[in-house]
Amino acid sequence: MDDNARELESDMGARIRSVALELFTKQGYEKTSLRQIAERLGVSKAAVYYHYRTKVSILDDLLRPLADGEEEIIDAAHYVSVEKPEGRYQIIVRFIDLLLEHRELATYVMTDIVGASNSRMVPRLQRYDRQLIEMLSPEGVPRAEQVRALSAFGAVMAVLTLAEVPSEELRPLVLQTARDALRVPDVVS
Repeated sequence: MDDNARELESDMGARIRSVALELFTKQGYEKTSLRQIAERLGVSKAAVYYHYRTKVSILDDLLRPLADGEEEIIDAAHYVSVEKPEGRYQIIVRFIDLLLEHRELATYVMTDIVGASNSRMVPRLQRYDRQLIEMLSPEGVPRAEQVRALSAFGAVMAVLTLAEVPSEELRPLVLQTARDALRVPDVVS
């Protein structure tokens, strides 16, 4: 296969995922079919089937960047001093940025939990979420600081629930809320 053919194949996969996410968001995973995805793309069902044999495989590919991103955050967190609020803040900043990068997808997951749970990526995401929470509230840190860290983590929900607010406006507000909760000075970014 030459480079042009690979690029067209990759582009079709991206188009399928984009349309699938749009339909999953609009009408839910359960009510979306491969036929509807094909019709929206103006291609045959066989063309979609060539790239994705099932809706689950589309959903898995949609969620994979989120799971990979969380894994990278966890790996990087091992080099951060989570005993200090500044270290916990660095983890939260990376998580906020990940959700902003994949905001439409993350919002879909939160609004169609039952549909999204069909993905084989969900157990991985859940495991990473638990690991992040454990990193943000490690044993030995005073309970009040653990609560502040988890409150800062909870501020991330604004990214998913304030969909009408542009990311570039929302990010500094959520970061400030996280800094305030953790009592981290504004000089840390």
